[in-house]
Amino acid sequence: MLKSVRDKQVKEELTQSLQELPVPASLLQFAKDVPDMAESLPAIPARRPIRQRSRKARFTIAAACALAVVASVGAAQVSPTFANMVKGLPGFSGVLSWLDEVRGYDGVRNARSYGYEPAEPVVKQFGDVTIGISDVYLTGDKLSYKTFVKSDEIKKNAFKRDNGYWDVDWRNTTEYWFDIVDFKEIRGGGSGGIIMSDDSTKEPIYAGTHSFTLTPQQVQDFMNKNPKELRFDVSKVQPGQQNAEFLSEISVPFDKSQWREDLVVPLHQQVEVAGDPDLPSFALDQVKITPTNTQLDVKIQQGANHYLEFRQTGDYERKFDPYLTDDKGNKYPLQVDSPQKMYDSLARPGDWDGNKMEFMSSPYFDPSVKRLTLHLSGFELTEKTPSASFTLSPGEKLPKTVRFKDKQFTIVGTSYKKGYLWLKIKKDRPEDVRLGIEFGIPQDLNKAYQEKIQNTPELYELYEPHPGVALIDGVPRSERPEDDYFEAGIMTPEQDSYEITMMRHANPIPLQKEITFEIRK
Repeated sequence: MLKSVRDKQVKEELTQSLQELPVPASLLQFAKDVPDMAESLPAIPARRPIRQRSRKARFTIAAACALAVVASVGAAQVSPTFANMVKGLPGFSGVLSWLDEVRGYDGVRNARSYGYEPAEPVVKQFGDVTIGISDVYLTGDKLSYKTFVKSDEIKKNAFKRDNGYWDVDWRNTTEYWFDIVDFKEIRGGGSGGIIMSDDSTKEPIYAGTHSFTLTPQQVQDFMNKNPKELRFDVSKVQPGQQNAEFLSEISVPFDKSQWREDLVVPLHQQVEVAGDPDLPSFALDQVKITPTNTQLDVKIQQGANHYLEFRQTGDYERKFDPYLTDDKGNKYPLQVDSPQKMYDSLARPGDWDGNKMEFMSSPYFDPSVKRLTLHLSGFELTEKTPSASFTLSPGEKLPKTVRFKDKQFTIVGTSYKKGYLWLKIKKDRPEDVRLGIEFGIPQDLNKAYQEKIQNTPELYELYEPHPGVALIDGVPRSERPEDDYFEAGIMTPEQDSYEITMMRHANPIPLQKEITFEIRK
């Protein structure tokens, strides 16, 4: 049983939300849509390092959000080697078209345009099953690759949804797992979906994208072995079965002599944040330029009780995403923003307080690029634990004004309904959709109440999540612009007087800055 009802709500709401994600006609469209979809998913704690194997690596993989991309970068050419391998195979015309587009987002286009392809693609046949591995790239701290599976079962069980997108009835279809043999204890995941061929065969192919984080030491140990290949164990899971059956090891030829080390440039550049009560500044620690993308490490005070997010809540069009430009006018959009220690208890050795931002493409192969400029349009700050509280009695006179750090808010209504204390809070501006605060109850009371819920069937049923019903998490929201108030529901037993805790939650911090740093002399 889960430790608390909230944990259960999070797990089941996430599962339901992911199952209901519309499956687009191509992975490219999925990649474009994921950032918007992710905004509606309930927040979940960071997981422990997941195994290499990414079971059900379809659209029901939360890690897809980390692989999503948001902007087009132009045309590309498919690898002649891979194109020749699949030439004449039914269904692979759609894969080649997809590769033409998606390589502009994940950095492969940039690397290939300079002839950089240290690992060769591989296509293998196992009876009616065709398996391909392509676009294998190893950097100083990441391994990424794409996989393709074609089978009679996929063709038989593929169907078109009401929204026009293709999927597969996986209850009756064998799944295939790809385990990385050469690296252990790694973190990451993948996303995947059906690509329908654009030729007369209309053959469906299951395509997946995968990305795993490595430590520099793991990469160095691998290179010290003078490798000539990267190995993948391919297993299959029959319909209705849980255990995987080993199918084959596939080796991808790897040319160490072609492999390029990352360009790492220390920065240690402080960025001031004027007027914030918790964050006086942060540091641009280093920039890492790889053949496929550009990474920027941001550090905040060690042991801080908060974390930052540079991709802002509700910015569906990504207008406020940070981006890089170089001194030749090229733009590098943000691909992934990864807070490193959102949950201290799950931190691994080497994690720091701050963020790792990955930007699409890189100036790795262009020595004439000497400087990069980071363009910021603000970010959000969330505390890890409550930092203040106030008391509220059901019968006290309203409105009630509460001050929290550098802001104040006014409670104009309260009620207790179905296990939740509801607060109605006046908006300062009609266009506001969030207050930037999360409410709760003290930790000892919450722990005792969770234990009571687990042992009381009536309470357990009361808090049982239901599909399509939003998670109530203590965060004030306003779904309609015409409303002049926020509403927040706090899970708590009914009391004569409440102590309500407060912590900053996705609290926007405006910061318009352009910061230039040198990457080459």
